[in-house]
Amino acid sequence: MSDPTSIVTPTAEPTTAINLEDASGTNASFARQQIQTVYEPEINIFVAAQRGDLDTLRMLIESGKAKATDRDDQNITPLHWAAINAQLPACRYLLDQGAEVDALGGDLVATPMQWAARNGYLYVIQLLIAHNADPTITDAQGYNTLHLVTHSSSVMSLLYLLHQPISIDSRDAQGHTALMWAAYQGDALSVDLLLKHGADPNTRDESDLTPLHWAVVKGNRNCIRKLVEKGSDINAKTREGKTPRDMAVELKSLGAWKRALEEGGMLEDGTKKLKPLSERNTKLAIFILPTIFFYLIFTTLRVMPWYTGILLAMAEFFAMHHIVTRVLLNSASYSDGVIQSPYYAGIIFGSLVWVAYCWTTRLVHQTSHHAFAHLMFALAYGLCVYNFIRSITLDPGTCPKPANDGELRAIVEELASEGRLNGQTFCIQCMARKALRSKHCRICDKCVARHDHHCPWVWNCVGVNNHRQFILFVSTLVVGVILFDYLTYAYYSTVNIASEPSSTCLLPDDLCTITAYDPFLFSVACWSTLQLLWTFILLASQLYQVMRQMTTFEVSNLGRYGFMGGRGGQSLASQMGHRHQHAPMGASEDGPAPAHAHQHTGCGGTLLQLTGLDIFTRGRAADGLARARKASNPFDLGIIGNCKDFWTAGRELGVEYDRLYDVPLEGFREARKRREREEEDEGRGRKPKSHFMGFSLSFGRGSRSGYEPVSQV
Repeated sequence: MSDPTSIVTPTAEPTTAINLEDASGTNASFARQQIQTVYEPEINIFVAAQRGDLDTLRMLIESGKAKATDRDDQNITPLHWAAINAQLPACRYLLDQGAEVDALGGDLVATPMQWAARNGYLYVIQLLIAHNADPTITDAQGYNTLHLVTHSSSVMSLLYLLHQPISIDSRDAQGHTALMWAAYQGDALSVDLLLKHGADPNTRDESDLTPLHWAVVKGNRNCIRKLVEKGSDINAKTREGKTPRDMAVELKSLGAWKRALEEGGMLEDGTKKLKPLSERNTKLAIFILPTIFFYLIFTTLRVMPWYTGILLAMAEFFAMHHIVTRVLLNSASYSDGVIQSPYYAGIIFGSLVWVAYCWTTRLVHQTSHHAFAHLMFALAYGLCVYNFIRSITLDPGTCPKPANDGELRAIVEELASEGRLNGQTFCIQCMARKALRSKHCRICDKCVARHDHHCPWVWNCVGVNNHRQFILFVSTLVVGVILFDYLTYAYYSTVNIASEPSSTCLLPDDLCTITAYDPFLFSVACWSTLQLLWTFILLASQLYQVMRQMTTFEVSNLGRYGFMGGRGGQSLASQMGHRHQHAPMGASEDGPAPAHAHQHTGCGGTLLQLTGLDIFTRGRAADGLARARKASNPFDLGIIGNCKDFWTAGRELGVEYDRLYDVPLEGFREARKRREREEEDEGRGRKPKSHFMGFSLSFGRGSRSGYEPVSQV
């Protein structure tokens, strides 16, 4: 029986002498390979351990035919074979029977934990460390467990190991650190995780290459950007005098280099980009600018003939966008950084300003006989502005983070011991436990409780704390636009228009006359009516989701994965008996990486993104609305109950969404009834049972079934 770890030869590490013509991410000789295990004809303890055959293991050991410390012809123990095949029960049994946890064996003289680490088997690593396995031991190639876990690109295994007693900047035989390996592999998640845990971005190997040099070899712009943002020296030189940029030129990865520095707010030479205004004043200018340009646009349409006014108005709109993106934000394109800025919120604000201007200067005086309509419009407008501001300024529901490293380590240990340390229960970006129904927003860079979507129109995420204000904002916006159009129609119906329509007007005579009489008001009315279509669709979808106790994010997950919570994360059960089938480089442990595809988003796609409706058009996400009625939903209380829970921010269910980590085993209804009974007992002087998050601990740990795939819970 041969040693499967011997497929990783000493040439697997990044060589210090780089062939710049051949270096690429796909040529990494340490890339994970399919391990073909050779089964011996007779059943012995090594084959039984490899297969996870507990009955045979017990029979062999209890009969005295074999021992847990036996070794085969290559000095390999049964624990090695159980570890590399992720046979967790077999590992546990062998350890109970006295197997040596740090036994060295095989061609690479490695420990069982190092065999498991090559494949990123988190729960085997956790079991071995619980039995005092030493992660600092190095094999014949000079790799310790941290290096080997980094090779596997298993980010959760790396997270667990970083909270063990091992130096994050430990070096292999050629001076390479785990950060260098992660950068060389183009593994941005591992690079980010290592940097967050204090890895030195300026360490050098035996050839004076830094992690930034190795990131350039792969050409991954995310790795380059993260290293530069953490202070990696972009002018560091190798023994041959080459900077990372010099290597990028020779390796044809200069495009990734430029893009990474641009995203990091730097020029190609590493100098910081200068903006004309401070950060605060830039945001303020972007927010106010649409109001000014809307005045110019509406005035242009008022004073110019329609055939030149429309073209000039479009040019002015483009000028506004150009000033925001290329001047104030100093971006290289017309899309970078716009979503993160208050630009679209400024468009809403500017629209509200000029609607109010037209109403007070024209409609109030000319249509005074529509008193009730004016009263309703004033009420809708006031509520719209108030809830618009509240949607922007309220915290959407940021999930709590660990207060210190000790608390973080306790969370990691707890999830790992429960067999569910994965991307669904833990957020690598926030370094915190992830609540049910939450999502990490890459724009806001935080996990938001009961996350619905990120809305650029309110310059904020929509979550549990501001979802009600967002619904009221959209509702009153729709009502306000309808009333404004009604009053505008009444205005044009009552004014005495004596002028003849223009001969160049292509509209019917009545419309030509109206537009000629007050083109400013007509332009504002057309602009506001243009917003009515998408806001009405958005409002309808939002109200439907509220009645179904779902969010936009969950409906999208339902269509794509069949479950509100998504595809589920890697669990203990999914690793046991694993047969060395690895995901492609860059895939996360939550699921397979998507196939590479060039996606060209046109004008329609941009509009869908801005309106928040694009989440229903990606892949099979649109199926989510069709499945919503029959889908498994542990939060569903019926239409009335769902609406009550929405407007009370979880009180109907009796939960705090930013700290909700499991569905109670008996369900939310029964958990609430039980809690009410216990509160009554407490009022009568009886001693209540201990609680956590409103659920009795005597019922055992909750689950996530019904929200995520059962096989991965």
